[in-house]
Amino acid sequence: MVCESSRARAALVAFPGRVSSLDLTACGEATLQTVLAEVRTAQRCLEGLAIRIASRSNELSVLGRAAPAAETMRGDGSVAAHQARREAARADLAAEVPSVEQAVVSGEISGAHVDSIARHRTRLSEEQRADLDLGPLIDRAMRLPVETFDRLVKRQVDKVITDHGLADTVSKQAASEFRHWFDRDLGMGRFAGALDPERYEALINAIDHRAAALAAAAGTAVQRNRNLAAEALVGLVTAASPDGAQDARSRLPSLLVVVDHKTATSGPHPGSICQTEQGHDLAPESLARLCCDATLRKVTLDGQNVPIDVGRRHRTATDRQWAALKTMHSTCAWAGCTAPISWCQAHHIHEWEHGGRTDLCNLVPLCSSHHHRVHEGQWRLTLLPDRSLKIWKPDGSLHKTVPTPMRC
Repeated sequence: MVCESSRARAALVAFPGRVSSLDLTACGEATLQTVLAEVRTAQRCLEGLAIRIASRSNELSVLGRAAPAAETMRGDGSVAAHQARREAARADLAAEVPSVEQAVVSGEISGAHVDSIARHRTRLSEEQRADLDLGPLIDRAMRLPVETFDRLVKRQVDKVITDHGLADTVSKQAASEFRHWFDRDLGMGRFAGALDPERYEALINAIDHRAAALAAAAGTAVQRNRNLAAEALVGLVTAASPDGAQDARSRLPSLLVVVDHKTATSGPHPGSICQTEQGHDLAPESLARLCCDATLRKVTLDGQNVPIDVGRRHRTATDRQWAALKTMHSTCAWAGCTAPISWCQAHHIHEWEHGGRTDLCNLVPLCSSHHHRVHEGQWRLTLLPDRSLKIWKPDGSLHKTVPTPMRC
């Protein structure tokens, strides 16, 4: 065992030098993608090793021979306390569910997937935890990105609790706060706080909308930066319109809710979907409250009840088409882009000036950067019937295939 530990330490000591000596200058994109995939696997394996270290530290702590994992994982103090606590929580979960540790050590899932499980399980009592089957969740973690997996875990926990997230919603509303003070050293007012997902999303939607209006009033392109956001926030609070006039209506928040028909009409069920456009889950009770003071807009994706296809009559996407896009996309459609959809423009796959129609089957949301890449950079997009997206490089080779967008 001692010899094995020595070899393991020697391999880890040699690891940084071997990595830093790798020469990537002759690598093409395909090779870079292969190397990157191996890097991601290695990162997950190292996270798994950290879990094993934390677990062993806890074992030694019980014997009085070491500090608890949360203290051990801080090392010489170079690791932030919150990261050490996160790694200790992963070890606690692995102690209860050994397959979790094995999945991370083998590189099949990431520590972030484990964090999702650990975070949502804190809402359960010991009895309720026994009702949460983690086996299928771990299997799904191997195939899902962290953001999608996190929503899946939350929904599974909500089913166990049986209140469909109501207690969690109430708790987050009660924990919401806003603080402000004047920093005399900087000569600036400072703010800090936290909001529940519903009010947070309503606020940032309003700020994004106001920022776009301010840029349009100035006759310049929208520049997404903190200064513009600050100006937009002040305008919202003071009810000043972009041209300086008072406009009380401009303060009204906007929140798009994506909900399946059965939940909206009959209440929650095992397959309920009730989310904001950014994918934050809402309790069905929240939906009922929002509907008391809202303009309801039915979004039909097949064109049978709402005319979401407008052909050549309009160049820009309609409000209803945007609402339909938001039910499928929460971010820019480009592979790996996390720019929120509120920052995007509706791009015509078959360009309008070349005869393309303003129909949903011809539209995807793209942020400014990737919109420019398509138009000025000569990249090309292909939207398949299932709305999976193929991205082609200027030389005609395939760059990425983006899977069908879906709300988990």
